[in-house]
Amino acid sequence: MSYDAPDEAPVAPSLLDLIGRRWALDGAVSQAVFNRDGSAVAFAAESGLGLVPVADPERAEARIRLSVEDGRHSIQPRRNPPRPVERAAGVRGPAAPFGARTFVAGRAAGGLASVTPRGQVTPLAVPVDGPPTALAADPASPAAAVAAAGGVAILREGGAVDRLALDAGLQARALAFAPDGAWLAAAHDAGVAIWRRGGAVEAVDLPAPAHMLSVSPDGAWLAAGCGDGGFALIRLADGAAGVVGDFPAPVRSVGWSVAAGALVASGAYRVAAWRRSEDGLGTPLESGRPGLVIVERVAASPDRPLAAAGYSSGLLCLSQIGGRGEMLLRDRGAPPTALAFSADGAHLAYGDAAGEIALVSFPPSLFKEGPAR
Repeated sequence: MSYDAPDEAPVAPSLLDLIGRRWALDGAVSQAVFNRDGSAVAFAAESGLGLVPVADPERAEARIRLSVEDGRHSIQPRRNPPRPVERAAGVRGPAAPFGARTFVAGRAAGGLASVTPRGQVTPLAVPVDGPPTALAADPASPAAAVAAAGGVAILREGGAVDRLALDAGLQARALAFAPDGAWLAAAHDAGVAIWRRGGAVEAVDLPAPAHMLSVSPDGAWLAAGCGDGGFALIRLADGAAGVVGDFPAPVRSVGWSVAAGALVASGAYRVAAWRRSEDGLGTPLESGRPGLVIVERVAASPDRPLAAAGYSSGLLCLSQIGGRGEMLLRDRGAPPTALAFSADGAHLAYGDAAGEIALVSFPPSLFKEGPAR
């Protein structure tokens, strides 16, 4: 898929230009993922894997100035362009953290490779049938899971491989671990498969193919995107599932906000949000302002009641969960196709349909008065 951007007149620097760094890859971006120690981000695009460091030699905090005339703060533009993006040769497809600082990703020639933040690629001697379709990192260990034509495998540190079987004819589209590593879930055309530590596989049937997974921070719930059918909410205690539907567009991403005690989703004309309850979802929450274009991607901040929202118009903003406040980061461009916060919430990585990638670093002082637009 390609995206041809319309001709645009020069515009003033956006907030993203002032506090973020931008690069360009070839082809649409499908994923943005931080490594375990938060020192680098990997962006998966049609052309391969791009890697950028989180450390910024011209961080926004060092460019904040105080006006002697009115006492207002401003952020000065950068003096130098950011360091070029690193590219991992021969690597393509999904990526996931693996080990302390490296990533694991699919190889264009098939199989898997370890990739350093500087783009150095080392093939892994892991028997994988064909290119991987999904990867996920275990939050509780250095392990990672990979899905390919032959099923699902867990890669352990030191080279050990645990193989897990899917029913014949099923192909995993997405993977997700429990926060404590006690189970692994796989989304496929018939629903979701769940492997519990030391137990047999459990099948959760859904009315539509599952293509995306998102785990609640406490590991009690699993959200599964069901394309045009909204998303399913699965209770891990007993496997009970219910579908949240009536979205005007496919739900491509779901996020969980600890600070707001809420779930947020894309696929509507504003950030869709609900307060969490013991039964799953409670009261709907106003989040940001309604508009005329679809929210394509969302990501929940891990430390503030905020959600990053990317619209089909190219607009990118932070929306207040439970309020109408918004902070505009970008007002135009190709539709965002990947959003991810760092574990500490200080950074937001995004990629879009035209191959633009960026890493936004938020100065702490930016949130003293809350998001507003």
